[in-house]
This record gives sequence, C-alpha cells and structure tokens, in this order.
Amino acid sequence: MREGVVGASKVATRRVAALVGAAVVAVTGLTTVGVGGAQAIPEYSNPNFVTSLRCDSANPWPLGPLRIHVDVFNGIRFPSDGLPPPAIELIGTDRSKAGLVEYSMDVTVSWRNLATGRTGVVSAPSRARNISWQIDIHPGAGPVSFVIRQKIGAIAFLPMVNPQFSTCRGTATAF
Repeated sequence: MREGVVGASKVATRRVAALVGAAVVAVTGLTTVGVGGAQAIPEYSNPNFVTSLRCDSANPWPLGPLRIHVDVFNGIRFPSDGLPPPAIELIGTDRSKAGLVEYSMDVTVSWRNLATGRTGVVSAPSRARNISWQIDIHPGAGPVSFVIRQKIGAIAFLPMVNPQFSTCRGTATAF
C-alpha cells in the first residue's frame, strides 16, 4: 500500500509541476503580450514625403552661406505637436554636422488652404549648433500653399546677433 501512495504522490507531484509550469508560461505570455499590446508612443506612422525645398540663407557667422533643405511631409497620423490630423510637417535642416558655433532660429510659416480659404500662422523658435527646426501646420484637408520665413542669428553673448532673413514658398495637399 505504501508503494501505491508513493506512486500516487509522484503523479501528484508531476501534476503540480505541470500546473506551475503552465502558470509560469501563461504569466510570461501575458506579460509579453501586455508589453507589446499597449504602447505610449505610437509606431512610426510612415508619412508621405512630398518634396524637398531649398530655403538658403546668409550665415550670421563669417562663414559660407547656409544651404537649408526643407522636407515636406503629409499623411501624418500622429503629428509631433499632438494635435489631430490632417497635418503637413515641415522639417528644415542644413544637413551638416554640428559645428562649434551656435545658431538661434525663429521660423514662421504662414499657410492658406486653397480649397476652404482657411489661413493660419505657426511660429517656432529654436537654438542649435546646426540649422534644424520642425513645424506642423493643421490646415484641414485640401491643397495648401505656405510661405516660410526664417530669421537666423548667431548666439554670441546675446540670443540673436546679426540676424539674417530668408523666405521660400511651397505647396502640398493635406489629408
């Protein structure tokens, strides 16, 4: 009879071990699914690249001119400013490595929705060792024309020394 009890306890031990193993697998699976299922930051929304504009400017430092590219994107599901779409995103950069000198930028974009007549202005100040700025405009759906006005200055004990001004234009369709 003791043999039967010992055999029964082996079976019970195996069952308990199997249940514990299944519980560990289930908890691990739920944890993994839970981590992947809820994200605070959405996946890359893969916006549409529309065009790249040139919006060059004189350099406030005694260096060569600033060759500024403005990349235009539309179809953005999660605009960086947190407002709902439709949006057009403008990203300006001189595509160079950060240098030793600093720049102060004040960029203003005036836009007009050609379908609805709606207008607006968005401004963004920034400061960096190379030219880099980003502006999202929310004009509603339809074709949009915009004017970019850049004010770029040197940072030398004051925030905007020898400011240089440049203007460029573009169009894109917001959706």
